[in-house]
Amino acid sequence: MDIADRIGTILEVNEVLTKRNLMMNLEDKCQTMELAIDRFMIKFDALRQKGLPNPLVINDRFMPHGDYNKKIREVARDQTNNYSMKGMPTGKVLYQTF
Repeated sequence: MDIADRIGTILEVNEVLTKRNLMMNLEDKCQTMELAIDRFMIKFDALRQKGLPNPLVINDRFMPHGDYNKKIREVARDQTNNYSMKGMPTGKVLYQTF
């Protein structure tokens, strides 16, 4: 096999393999993050079904943290004033009915 620039070819192959390894590591990390996000969303959906306000606003974007905290406080205040609702947004029972 006659290669005119052997050192240049070896360096180029090494660079390609390095980039390939970086991309494979990145794909693995993305898959790990995706699994973690999916587990979080399952837990979060369970809380939303128990009465936690939805933080999504227009176009599946989350509202700012401060606004969401304010919304949770308002829901909790409304629930303490309204005795027909039995739980806090976290699902914790405010009072027991007999």
